[in-house]
Amino acid sequence: MKKNKALYSDRQVLDYVYFLVSGNVSLVKSNENGENKVIFLLNSGAIINEPLMRKNTSGIECWGFEDAKILRISFKTFDKIMAKDYILTRNCMLFMEKRIRRLYRQLKNSTSTNIEKKLAAKLYRLGTLYGIENVQDKFILINLNLTVTYLAKMLGYQRETVSRSIKLLSEKTIILLKDRKFYIDMEKARQFFKK
Repeated sequence: MKKNKALYSDRQVLDYVYFLVSGNVSLVKSNENGENKVIFLLNSGAIINEPLMRKNTSGIECWGFEDAKILRISFKTFDKIMAKDYILTRNCMLFMEKRIRRLYRQLKNSTSTNIEKKLAAKLYRLGTLYGIENVQDKFILINLNLTVTYLAKMLGYQRETVSRSIKLLSEKTIILLKDRKFYIDMEKARQFFKK
């Protein structure tokens, strides 16, 4: 799958369970104004869509964040495999539970906190998933080609608002933007969004 190409769209009838073998994909939901919000950024090893879908209709869109390899298995075949393999079925349920818990956390964070705290929390999360430690200083490189526009879509804010928040977090030395890459001081970020 190529970067910026859709694997499937919202309300599309799907016949397959998709697994991300390599690369990253975004799960995106559009609002009534047609603006996209990134719900999840998935990395290799993830189940992209729900393995147990009601009427096989997607509730979200999937787009390539970067070039990715995807494995697909028909629902019919996957259902037969799950019927014979308890461990696989249990792992699918655990995966879905983890995704639901992440949605709960996103919902909690979307209501009460200010934009700077949301941004710090999101970058902290990306730092835990995609971070590369730098032995020279306390900043961790978020090893993704992130843009301000993409972060705005992740947070559900306008690009300009996120840009101002990035500047504020930079002034507080919580994050560093260097050569179009984001670096984060994980401890400072955690303390900032927890208070």
